[in-house]
Amino acid sequence: MIDDNAPIGVMLIVMSVILFGMGFLAGWQTMDDGVLTEGRNQGIIFCTEKPKECAVEYTYLKLKETQK
Repeated sequence: MIDDNAPIGVMLIVMSVILFGMGFLAGWQTMDDGVLTEGRNQGIIFCTEKPKECAVEYTYLKLKETQK
């Protein structure tokens, strides 16, 4: 007796492995250390050039954090 559902199960497993691999690569590219360093540098430049606006942003973030 031949089970016709076996190839479908194998295809689902192969597709899930491929999709997981693609998601892993996409996440790796998104969370690259260069992106985090660039964002940190932009924040430092912003706070150095505009300390009052930086203080307002900081206060807003702290307020949001306490309301969680």
